[in-house]
Amino acid sequence: MSYEEPTHEELAKDTLGRMMADLSEDCWCAVWLRDLEFTLWETLTAGGRDFGWGRIEERDITRMKNLHERAGGWWIWVKGEDCQRFVTTEEWLQILARKKEPQAGCPGV
Repeated sequence: MSYEEPTHEELAKDTLGRMMADLSEDCWCAVWLRDLEFTLWETLTAGGRDFGWGRIEERDITRMKNLHERAGGWWIWVKGEDCQRFVTTEEWLQILARKKEPQAGCPGV
């Protein structure tokens, strides 16, 4: 039986996913709160914030930033598949940009 050690990137990726899910569970009693990935990303730039029954502290933000940078991506919820999926930072920024685009036929949204 052979054992291959996980890379630092793989460990960072897994830890980031667990941290995001744990924040959702601890603060909202939800495995993955709707739009969690967007809320947590916004928190990375805006700073600490109240979050459900808890608070996302600066140390959590710093850790998420570091894990994101080491992993090279971010976790998202895949609607229709009901699961999380890791995407690269490039993919994530495209998803984020699409989310911020106004919806066709819905001015001001």
